[in-house]
Amino acid sequence: MDTEKISAHKIDLSPEDLNVFLRSWQEGKTNQKLRKIQFETCVERDVKEVLNGCGGELMDPRTAKFMFRDGYQDMWIHGGILIRRNDGRLAVIDINYYEYSTEEQNVTEQEIQKYLKVREIWNSEESSNKWNEKQFFMYIFSEI
Repeated sequence: MDTEKISAHKIDLSPEDLNVFLRSWQEGKTNQKLRKIQFETCVERDVKEVLNGCGGELMDPRTAKFMFRDGYQDMWIHGGILIRRNDGRLAVIDINYYEYSTEEQNVTEQEIQKYLKVREIWNSEESSNKWNEKQFFMYIFSEI
């Protein structure tokens, strides 16, 4: 199966399962045509565990903006986690789950506070610090 969009809700995938899916995409083994993923797991999963070994870079929503075209609609993603596939394609994992309709829209204070909180966890070596999420939205770009 090589689809452009995957949407799955209340799925029972472990952090390891999600990690294998992402790494397989990164290595170019699967989902060559994939452009958009929306996963919602049954229970919260540790984001750092899901992205272990993926080389993700946490982006500040105040300074990083990405335009994604979904059909005829343009939407803007502010911040997120940037990962790269072995052929150079980039993906942004949205951490705010809010799609802006214009580039000029400002990030909310709530999104800034979430970013600051998760940045501490992201940069922490302390294994007891968890960043738990149920939703994993990923947008894939041919270039940024």
